[in-house]
Amino acid sequence: MAAADFIKSLVPGAQRVRKKYNVLASLVIAQGCLESGFGTSGLSKQAFNLFGIKGTYNGKYVLMWTSEQDKYGNVERVQAKFRKYPSYAESLADLGSLYNRLDRYKAVVGETDYKKACRAVQKA
Repeated sequence: MAAADFIKSLVPGAQRVRKKYNVLASLVIAQGCLESGFGTSGLSKQAFNLFGIKGTYNGKYVLMWTSEQDKYGNVERVQAKFRKYPSYAESLADLGSLYNRLDRYKAVVGETDYKKACRAVQKA
């Protein structure tokens, strides 16, 4: 899928995130593009998971190899459960929900300036 087509496929879900979670649609689209390689990552192809969110979604998950770093900086390859979504829309909504649930993302919610919103994500 071409990058432009991938972006278009995210727009309806991102607009719902804007309305429900008060997070910029442009931000979640850009983050989805960046983190999934425009939908080419194995995780996005297998599980519609754009953001590498771990755990389960309605009991569904995929096992993927990932690198984890401990508090001493040691890196180890492990298999982890990543949420498996029925579509990209649920992945986007889950990110919007996450931004609203975690205190470290408070500055992202309600921000209308995309530059400030991006910096808030980076800082979080």
